[in-house]
Amino acid sequence: MQTDGVRMKTKGVRVGLMLIAVALGLSSTLVRAGDDMRVLLELLLEKGIITQEEFDTKLKKVAELAEIKEFNQAQDIRRNAEIVEKRAEQDRKFKTMFYGQVSAGYYSANNMTSNNLDASGMSDQPRGNNRVGLKIAKELEPDVTAMVTLESNFSTRTGALGRDSGGYGQANNGGTSNVGASVFDREANFRLISKQYGTVVIGRGPTLQNDLSSAFDARQNWNFGALKAIGRYTGFHSASGVNRADKLIRYSSPEINGFILDTGVSFGGVADNEEKGTNYYLGGRYKQENFEMGYNHAEVRLGSASQPTSQTEVNNRVDFIAAKYMMNAMTMNAGYVITRNPTQTQNFDTSKTAGAVDADTLFAGVVYKITPALSWNGAYYYVQDKSPQTATNKNNDVKMLATGLTWTPYKDWDLFVDYARALREQDASGAFTLYDKWKPDTGSSTTTGYAESKKNQSGLSIGAQYKF
Repeated sequence: MQTDGVRMKTKGVRVGLMLIAVALGLSSTLVRAGDDMRVLLELLLEKGIITQEEFDTKLKKVAELAEIKEFNQAQDIRRNAEIVEKRAEQDRKFKTMFYGQVSAGYYSANNMTSNNLDASGMSDQPRGNNRVGLKIAKELEPDVTAMVTLESNFSTRTGALGRDSGGYGQANNGGTSNVGASVFDREANFRLISKQYGTVVIGRGPTLQNDLSSAFDARQNWNFGALKAIGRYTGFHSASGVNRADKLIRYSSPEINGFILDTGVSFGGVADNEEKGTNYYLGGRYKQENFEMGYNHAEVRLGSASQPTSQTEVNNRVDFIAAKYMMNAMTMNAGYVITRNPTQTQNFDTSKTAGAVDADTLFAGVVYKITPALSWNGAYYYVQDKSPQTATNKNNDVKMLATGLTWTPYKDWDLFVDYARALREQDASGAFTLYDKWKPDTGSSTTTGYAESKKNQSGLSIGAQYKF
């Protein structure tokens, strides 16, 4: 009997030692099983396998291991959270975007030179101005973002870059002693953007007139038989300070009940004459549900520094108003533009589509989505010559009809076909073109008169545009 007792006691001791060994071996996992370990130690103490002193020592060890493990885990979590937050903050506060669009195609048209020759070949930027740009933005505050924009025009026919690269296939980048190269001809500016306070643009950039001309023209083929060609003819769309301007300060207010105020000034910067070459712009946009309208007034001084009169006094005043209404698959628009030369009488140019003239322009059109990927557009443009009629310069009205189909098989791709016809008076003396000053592959070889004539014109354009 005594022997059996000794055996049982010895067995109990072995079991206790095994439990202690297990407890010690589990020390690396005591944090997750801290409560279970305490229960186990209390059981060993109750059975008399360990003493109170051993119980206290083991329990203290378990607590220390748990605290260390918990601290390390907290540090890891905090460190990982800081890394994630830092990356998110960097992504949120600093962004760089490379973007652009390119279009090319084929055209064929009649009476397309000063000698009334037909022209055909590869078209340059038929769908819209080719461009490549870089935006660098940084979030200064949750509601304030600073942005630098650099954007250039380029030709797919010749590879020319910068101002006039799409007009005549060669860039005007030579520069002179006081004029630098015009590589970033579309935009080179700094912006401060805020939903609460509005947007400020400083540098070379588009005016409100540029935005409105694009937004309210039903023709989706902007450079062929559309409002841009008419605007160049009458003087309310050009790169000479009307739709884009150097040394521009432009402010667009935040939206208030659908209305946005837009104003700007383009400084002349001529010594001893603050007004010389300085232009002013004032207008706004309003949008409510399916209705939208816009208005712009511009006081522009066109010409070079060598022309004191045109640079000192306003010689191109523009009032542009337009509206559009969206109804299911159809968008209808209409607008009216008054251009005046209040300084002196300046008739339509007889050799190129340019100048500050007196004219009223009516335009209207519609865009209809046949399917989500296929749309039809049609528009009518009517220019009324309001300049004094003379024997050598008269009857320069233009009536232009244009229509086209656009297929968008992919989000960033447009395939299109367009037809336009411009009607002139028999004795018209002003040069007009339904193209945006392209240099045709066939026809005259001189540097002026490309795609411009005083006769009726009609043409067909097909091509593709890709946006990235």
